[in-house]
This record gives sequence, C-alpha cells and structure tokens, in this order.
Amino acid sequence: MFALVDCNNFYVSCERVFNPKLEKRPTIVLSNNDGCVIARSNEAKDLGILMGEPAFKNKNIYKKHKVAILSSNFALYGDMSQRVMSVLSQNSSALEIYSIDEAFIDLSGIPVKKLLSEIKYLKTTVEQWTGIPVSIGVGITKTLAKVANHVAKRSTGVKILIDSREVKKSLKNLKVEDIWGVGSRLKKILNSFGGWWNLTQICWIVPPFLRNLIYDFIARNRYKWFGKKDQCVVPTDDLKERFLD
Repeated sequence: MFALVDCNNFYVSCERVFNPKLEKRPTIVLSNNDGCVIARSNEAKDLGILMGEPAFKNKNIYKKHKVAILSSNFALYGDMSQRVMSVLSQNSSALEIYSIDEAFIDLSGIPVKKLLSEIKYLKTTVEQWTGIPVSIGVGITKTLAKVANHVAKRSTGVKILIDSREVKKSLKNLKVEDIWGVGSRLKKILNSFGGWWNLTQICWIVPPFLRNLIYDFIARNRYKWFGKKDQCVVPTDDLKERFLD
C-alpha cells in the first residue's frame, strides 16, 4: 500500500506562506527571465491561464483580474521542499522523495481501518508545521496512489482508492493523459483504440513485479504459441496507415 503526498500549487503555496495577502488572489509564478508560467493558484487556473504559456499573452487578463505575477525563487522552493520532506520523514517509516513537491510513503503494516485517520493526521501535520497545503492519495500501487491523489485534489484533499468498484469508477472518469507514465505518444496510441482502451486499465492495478512475471512468461512461450517466421513481415498499405509518425 502506498500514499502519494503532493504539495498543492507548490511554488505559489511557498510564496503565500511568506505573503499571506496572496491568499485567494489569482497568482502565477514565472520561469527564469519571467518568460513562461510555471505555477498557478487555483484562482489563476479558473481564469484559463495555462501552464507553460508565455506570460505576455495574457496581459489583459492579468490587469482585469489583478493577477499577482511573481518571479521564481528556487532557493525558497528548495528550502520549503526540505521542510515538507522533513515533516514527512518524521511521521513515516519509509519515505521515497519523487520530486521537489511529491513523495511516496510505504504504508505496509498499517491496518486498513486506520488508513484514513493516519493520512488525515499527516495532512494536518504538514500543513500546520510548514504552511504548505497537501493532497494525499492512497492505492495498492504507486500508479493507483497517483490516481487517488488526482481525485483528492478535486475533493477533500485525501482519498483512499483500494475498493475495486471505486478504482474502476475513478479510472473510467480519468483522461488517459492523466495516468502516471502516459506521455503524448502513448496517449495518441491509446486514444486511437477508442473506448476499448479502458479494458486495459486493469493492468495499472497489478503490481509491477506481477506484470513482469506475466510478460516474461509470454515472452518465453511466444514462439511456441504463435510460431517463428524466418523473414520480417512487410507492412501492407493498410497497415502503414496505422503507423504513427
């Protein structure tokens, strides 16, 4: 069982810790040389400001809605990240730092009945000790913990995703590109399947070591089952149309 702790709008949250006047105000943080948007408050997201967008494109929106525009302060963000990770390490036995604002926690040994109270306590502790709001998702794999965190950010800030019916419902409502590890090329492939790709989502529930065992078993027996050809297949024109550039 894994929990993913993710700091909400991390760079903006760091700025708000030291400048409370930014609370509830649309706020963005810009990249080096104030070029592009690299962090947005929820209020800024609601205005349609996109991540990675050149800052100059939305000057009218910034002025109309009094958006706070901040230059990045990576020294501050690094320091606040260390504070968050320190609090997590003091309150968990197995911490895996994934990025500046995310960390996985191994919840093995914690009874299911106590999971909700444990993660609520952890969320409250991090926020009280650091001032940084966090969302926590729990799943039987790291991928499902990511999915649970995605749901948590849009609800109460905590989500336990271990019931098979809830897992199925959450995956059904999830965009393919929002699944951890799915990049633009894989997204294009999965979307080309139409609705059928949903049938493959069950694979994300299976722990990696089991998926690897299944893969190795199929790899060892593929020639026995499907035969072995002496020459490579030359794709027909119909097949070529299905290739991705």
